[in-house]
Amino acid sequence: MSAMTDLLARSVARVPGRPPGGGHPRPAPVGALLAAGWAVLAGALPCGAIAVVGWFATSGGTASWAFRVGVDAWLSAHWVPIALSDGRYNLAPLGLTALPVLLLWRAGGWVARTAELQGARDTCLAVASLAVAYGALVTLVALATRADEAAPDLVRAFGYATLLAAVVGGAGTARETGHARSFWGGLPERVRAVLYGGTAGLVALLTSGTLLVAVSLVLHAGRVADLTRSLAPGPVGLVLLLVACLAYLPNAAAFGAAYALGPGFAVGTGTVVAPSGVLLGSLPAFPLLGALPVTTTPPGWLAAVLVLPIAAGAVAGLAAVRRYPEYGVETAAARAGLAGVAGGVLYTLVALLAGGAAGPGRLADVGVPAAQTALIAVSTLGIAGAVAAPAARALTRWNLLDRLPGRRNAGAASQAEQRADQD
Repeated sequence: MSAMTDLLARSVARVPGRPPGGGHPRPAPVGALLAAGWAVLAGALPCGAIAVVGWFATSGGTASWAFRVGVDAWLSAHWVPIALSDGRYNLAPLGLTALPVLLLWRAGGWVARTAELQGARDTCLAVASLAVAYGALVTLVALATRADEAAPDLVRAFGYATLLAAVVGGAGTARETGHARSFWGGLPERVRAVLYGGTAGLVALLTSGTLLVAVSLVLHAGRVADLTRSLAPGPVGLVLLLVACLAYLPNAAAFGAAYALGPGFAVGTGTVVAPSGVLLGSLPAFPLLGALPVTTTPPGWLAAVLVLPIAAGAVAGLAAVRRYPEYGVETAAARAGLAGVAGGVLYTLVALLAGGAAGPGRLADVGVPAAQTALIAVSTLGIAGAVAAPAARALTRWNLLDRLPGRRNAGAASQAEQRADQD
């Protein structure tokens, strides 16, 4: 009997809208405020603490200065522009952006589990409360860390943080309450196929960009090591330098995909890194930049990377028609092509979010050419997806025909006749 009681108690604790320990659920705004405060503290404090640990290994600055640097990095992960004494910095480290994204996802789910949500109206109120509270707290953090040499933009801190919390926290809340599944199931099948295939194409394209970065790092390992030694970081600084490189690795993957697409990317005003040629100027001593090619004319074999976006488009199209089959050839090609187009659009958004200003002077322009990248990504992935679906179907049908018993017997008889004629 006691075991049955414990089982019922555990099942009640999992009901959305009820606190894990039972009891009365708290109002949605209260739960949203608590979740937002937890997400801000769990994101900003570790970044500041890591920066202070790095300060102990150096001899410059103060502990408060180091803490502000760490918190500014966390603000940059929200795309908050930081006005410097001689320029601006808003190059978001997408690897670090994963931290607030994960925390907001968990915060949204926690609000759904512990707050009183009776319907869609209460859910919207919870998401709005979480977004506004998170935006306000991030703005307070930005205000507390403002200094003459580094001043975060307060208006954009509130706007960008609120938008991020609304999107990610709202997704976590919708998933926990079941609204996300209902919404996805209510979409037309063709829309779900396009979104599913487009996401697969985006992952494939970013994976190809990551592989290009990894290969380039291996090929230019000597220059990367020289840049690292020139900074003389020490053991602790070396670890922090590795963390910084990992934080910007997703940005590098997005730029690597732009290289494979053809338009390439810029690492400063008037620079270009593309298969057609490379033009670089003076760059900061950052080890990840050692992977950039230095020869003005890349080798001919490097043009083979242009195949990677075509493969990503094929992945988008095949994923769409395999997950959501369409038996008409024309409709399957259209569905696969639209999936490739969706993948190109999604990649363009990611590539734009990966760019920004990295400092004063020439470093004010880092990123991809927006219009050119969007046009080539959408067209390349769309055409590749539209061609891949019917091509894969034709190959599948050909293989099936070859496996039919009558066709195998006919083929064997034909081979026997050819051997008899030769004899």
